[in-house]
Amino acid sequence: MEENELFKDYLIIDKMGRVKIPSRFLKYTNIQPFTKMQFFDHKNCFVMKQIEVPQVCLKEKMKLNKLIRTIDNLGYITIPKTLREIHNLNLYEKIGVKLINKNIIFYKIRKYNKTLGQTMEPIEHQLNKLVLITLKDGKIKLNNFFLKALDLELNMQLQFFIKEHDTLVVKKHEYKFFIEGNLSFTGQSRVISKDKYLNIPKKLRDYLNINNGDILEVRLIRDRLFIKKVN
Repeated sequence: MEENELFKDYLIIDKMGRVKIPSRFLKYTNIQPFTKMQFFDHKNCFVMKQIEVPQVCLKEKMKLNKLIRTIDNLGYITIPKTLREIHNLNLYEKIGVKLINKNIIFYKIRKYNKTLGQTMEPIEHQLNKLVLITLKDGKIKLNNFFLKALDLELNMQLQFFIKEHDTLVVKKHEYKFFIEGNLSFTGQSRVISKDKYLNIPKKLRDYLNINNGDILEVRLIRDRLFIKKVN
């Protein structure tokens, strides 16, 4: 991973637990004022990622989810207290920030820490395979990266499985129905529509308590999509 000094900086946590994201970061990632952002913890750092389809009202979701924040018109955003405690970050402390694949990464500055490249390298590959999507009309839209990585085509049939009672697993249709460890076949399948949408069967949405307007974490792992509600 090559270092780009333009997209590496240092920020100060203010008395309200906020940081101001550099304008060049916002411009490059196309993050607009009042955009809803989701935070994720990851070992030596944490990630801020934009939620897709932010038009849906998220006020109630934000009350329930302590890791969703809104960026203001000046570029300020509050770092969730939970993450500040996990990473031992204090008010008025200087922290590092870096862009990886249009994701904003924050990390604590340590005197004897690994190089920045070593610290960030494990997460780079994972961020390519993670999107946040708001469920609309019971559907999610599969991006081109996922379609290509899974060798999926329009009108191809996909099967749905349940993992650990809270995760939906989607894979290509096969003429075998099985229980694979903690992965159970649901008997449900759907095709990819011509506009790249995948309908999540209502039976499964009800089982997992997934509703229109909910934020879904869609992650690519090997030859499968893992879909989980962001709580």
